[in-house]
Amino acid sequence: MKSGGHAACETFVRDEYDGLYRWFLWMSRCPERAADLTQDTFAGFWQSLSRKVPDVTPRAWLYAIGRNLWRKQCRSRRVRSKEEEGQALLEQMSGDAPTPDSIAEDREWVAALQAEVAQLPEDFREVLCLRLWQEFEYEEIAAVQGISRDLARWRYFRARQLLQGKLKAWQLEEEKHGS
Repeated sequence: MKSGGHAACETFVRDEYDGLYRWFLWMSRCPERAADLTQDTFAGFWQSLSRKVPDVTPRAWLYAIGRNLWRKQCRSRRVRSKEEEGQALLEQMSGDAPTPDSIAEDREWVAALQAEVAQLPEDFREVLCLRLWQEFEYEEIAAVQGISRDLARWRYFRARQLLQGKLKAWQLEEEKHGS
């Protein structure tokens, strides 16, 4: 990317911007924070190219920078209430959720999914979002989180397990109220 020129840089931003923004949206549940973090991540990425870049893909390096910015912001920023964040996310995502089409059409399901993903431990939530919606390979996730490939696979497995249990309970509750 360093020697790829202006066109390569524009292509990289065009290819990665929406995915990075959606990832931050899932992580922060706030469109404004997601937009700010996306911009800051790209700025940090371009600045980092003047230094030695680790032996990972540019995409993984971009998300690793983003993850560091996200964690730094979480440590130093007071977060809005979950209700406000959830509403902001639903407004931003209406009709354009990063989930499969069959789930996106049901607003209640999307709200339940969003709420349950938000309740996952942060490391699990990161892995789940990177794998499912960003289609990262386990090696890329490991590079982003600074962990082994096996730990990335385990975190994804465990996140799915937790999420499936919660959503199954939600479905049973909905069926009970719908009858």
